[in-house]
Amino acid sequence: MPLPIKQQTSILQLILAMFNAPPGTSNLNHLAAQLKHGQALENLAQSLARSVLFFDKQYDVNLAPIDFASALTEDLFGDRISNRNKALVIEYVVNKISSGSSQIELVSEFINVLFSIPTSDSNWGEAALHFHIHNVTKIINHLLCDTFTAENKAVVIEFILAQMKVGKTFGTMIVWGIKTLISADHDNPVWGSAAKLFDNRVEVAKYHSVDKIGIVTDLAVLQQILLGVTANFETVVAAKAAIDRLQDDPVMQLQYFNPFRLDQVLKNEKQNSALFATQELKFA
Repeated sequence: MPLPIKQQTSILQLILAMFNAPPGTSNLNHLAAQLKHGQALENLAQSLARSVLFFDKQYDVNLAPIDFASALTEDLFGDRISNRNKALVIEYVVNKISSGSSQIELVSEFINVLFSIPTSDSNWGEAALHFHIHNVTKIINHLLCDTFTAENKAVVIEFILAQMKVGKTFGTMIVWGIKTLISADHDNPVWGSAAKLFDNRVEVAKYHSVDKIGIVTDLAVLQQILLGVTANFETVVAAKAAIDRLQDDPVMQLQYFNPFRLDQVLKNEKQNSALFATQELKFA
């Protein structure tokens, strides 16, 4: 049975906001089915935000444990925690790898940690705030692209961060951003161009993932499809033509360079969240 249009559209909008790409048919069907079975869009967004795929950072699987631990610690914490805590994190990661944990499991674990830490925490709060700012900025850039000035984007980012500080989840604020954008007057001098652009990007995502039953699974290729789309509808026509060429390319039909498998990352996120619930990092 075909999925309801409203649920299809919600997933197209959500994946554009979070990953700057069309979902592809497989992801679209998997995620829309979750909405159909009662999953709230805000909760789905929060689960995706906790995934390694949203973290958007890959590490060489051949890195020595100490090198991976150092790189992960630098990427997540930088100089926003004490040197003592950095050393403890590195030691923790090395020990976990020695015990059989994978890079993906550890990245997921630390993402969960950063989502759970209040920004007021004396040891970890600065790192948590930096993490939230990075994530919120990514969403706003995906939603607004170049239709807003940096100053106007900063206002929206600060509003979202303020809402999260008083208890709103990141997933809730992602959905708020989408709803704000799609309800905006297209003639509004501030939001109008952004609303038109988002409409066009959703149309291209739908063409790939629904109309053409898109089989492309490489995330970079999917993102490339959207690069030329602007608030001008003529760019939608050009993007659809590019999708047609991709669909007819036998090489692309066999590509699995950077598979965009949200069903798998959600499965891993659920398992790692359960693991995180049984243990807590305690550094000071």
